[in-house]
Amino acid sequence: MNTPPLANLTLPTAKLLLSAVLTSVAAAAGWAIITRLGPWDITTTLVGLTGIGIVAFVSVLGTLAMRPWHPRTVVAWGAVLVAASISRAVIAIGSCLLLYFAARQPAEPLLLGAVAGLIPVLIGETRLAARQFRREDT
Repeated sequence: MNTPPLANLTLPTAKLLLSAVLTSVAAAAGWAIITRLGPWDITTTLVGLTGIGIVAFVSVLGTLAMRPWHPRTVVAWGAVLVAASISRAVIAIGSCLLLYFAARQPAEPLLLGAVAGLIPVLIGETRLAARQFRREDT
């Protein structure tokens, strides 16, 4: 009973980077619209946008750090994507907390903005990876 070797595949680097940027832009637009329509002041809007900007920056760097152009098996990609997602969340939230303590920004909009930016980025990355895995029939 021989099992076939797992195929090596790469992930679409440009699409992953574009997804990280565009989902962050969409989150920022949603945040700006919601906070301007609600009872919040401009500081809440700007601090939340800062959190989303941090997520966008960390997401682009995280995508480059996982080297999606490097061929790996699907099993290896699963571990890399989970590690990248957890690292991205920890680094982004940690950076927001550092900004809170260093610059005394309001914590709630900063962290809520970061979470509002993280969720679409993670969804976009997962959808792209799943589409690539299906395309490769693995």
